[in-house]
Amino acid sequence: MKKKTNKNNIVIVATVAIVAIAGVSVYAISNNDDGMMGNNNMMGENSSQQVSSSSLVDKNSADYKMYSELTGDDYDRMFIANMIEHHKGAVDMAKLAKTNAKHQELKDMADDIISAQTKEITDMESWQTAWSYPSSSGEMMMDHSAMGMMADMGQMTEELKGLTGDAFDKAFLASMIEHHQSAINMSYPGQTNAKHDEVKTLTKAIVAAQSSEIAQMKQWQKDWGYAN
Repeated sequence: MKKKTNKNNIVIVATVAIVAIAGVSVYAISNNDDGMMGNNNMMGENSSQQVSSSSLVDKNSADYKMYSELTGDDYDRMFIANMIEHHKGAVDMAKLAKTNAKHQELKDMADDIISAQTKEITDMESWQTAWSYPSSSGEMMMDHSAMGMMADMGQMTEELKGLTGDAFDKAFLASMIEHHQSAINMSYPGQTNAKHDEVKTLTKAIVAAQSSEIAQMKQWQKDWGYAN
């Protein structure tokens, strides 16, 4: 009787062990599948939110044509000098948004623009000194299109000064989208044409950041009824 009982106990223990192992395996596979599905969903969401920066480059614009013809030191000198002024225009517009904008989203974006572009201005001014480039953007202008760009930025800022609420937000979005587009056109050639790695890195960062911000601002135009 004892031998038979021992055999039965062994069979029962073995059966329980097999069931337990199977349960753990099923649980692990299930969790892994769920994790993979979650990762795939996140990848899908992230990829759907990504902006193709190259699609936003206007290769027919005067900005792009001018900078795409420059290489090495010529590109770096021109780009740094003019982008400093370009950034200053964006910062001026963003400062107005902090007080005049209706939507908090715009005020938050304005904070980001001021922070990021002020730092980039400081970096570019230090590069001008380090690489013995002229500090005056006026010396670097190649044609009337660049001079016109600076005048347009000043006009954008002046037109925003008297606006508040929806009127300001609508005008700000339109102006900043145009302003960002110009920066992308100037920066895109630098990813291959610039001499210094610092400039290449900056141009890539500008294209990526401002392409994303354009997409966001265009969405706000639709959401807030400013698209027409």
